[in-house]
Formats: sequence, structure tokens, C-alpha cells
Amino acid sequence: MVIIEVGKELILENVLSLRKKLTQEEINNEMIKIGKFFESNSINKAGPVVTCTYSAEVVNAVVMMDMEILVPMDRTVDLVDYTLKPIFRLVNAVYARHYGDPTKLQDTYNEMLEFIQKNKLQQITPGYNVTVKDILPDMNPNEIIVDVYVGVSPNIL
Repeated sequence: MVIIEVGKELILENVLSLRKKLTQEEINNEMIKIGKFFESNSINKAGPVVTCTYSAEVVNAVVMMDMEILVPMDRTVDLVDYTLKPIFRLVNAVYARHYGDPTKLQDTYNEMLEFIQKNKLQQITPGYNVTVKDILPDMNPNEIIVDVYVGVSPNIL
């Protein structure tokens, strides 16, 4: 059972953003490219990596995801291949923490969406996944922690 909270916010400053349609393999490659970009420009991460999937479609038997990768930076730099978001602010969000196997993350989403419906809330953003603990190649999947935020309308109708 997932503990769900309401009225949470996620605020990041000086954020590198990449939004495009990618396969799972391309997502991994882009994360490596961002890491190399940070390293070659002496940039440090100033917070957790956040991902958001806007939609997914199957193209030639391959799942393509329209997604955004957000990485807060410790300083401002000129970005060519990426977009700079001086501030990223998600307010009035439904929140849950997912522990363990990332393949079961959809279960956390399902519980959150059920909570949103049951409480007659109106979802106004896709889900944002915040990687609380950096995922390392030799890490046990059960060690993974991901915070999930879904923005809902503050309006009471």
C-alpha cells in the first residue's frame, strides 16, 4: 500500500531540460550524454533528476515515449542542445513515494490515479518521477526510491 499525500510541491531552479520522443535505449543514452555534458563543463547536479512521460506510442514495434528529462544545475551555462528553465515549479500535487522495483512503478501510479478519482480531484499534469537515490549499474532494483508527483487543480467546483 502506498501512502499518498496532497498539496505537495516540487520546485527546482536552474534546470537543464530535454524534451523529445525517445526509446528506452535512447533515454539511457541521453542520460549518459547529459552526464558527459556536465562533466566537460564542470557542472554539478544541484538536485535530483526528474523525468516526465507525456505520452507513449508504438512505432514499428518500438515504444516511443514523448518525455522530458529535467536536471537542476549548480550554475547557469549556455545551453545549445538543451533548454534552460530558470525555475520549475509544480504546486498542489498529489504525491507518493515508490520503493523498489521500477517495473512496479505503474502500480504506484494506479493507486495515485484511483485516489485522484475517488477524491474527485482533477489531474492537470502528467506524473513527474523524481529519482531520490541515484540509480547505479550494480544497484539492486529493490534499493530504488522514486517520488511521484501529479499536479491537480486547486479549484473546488
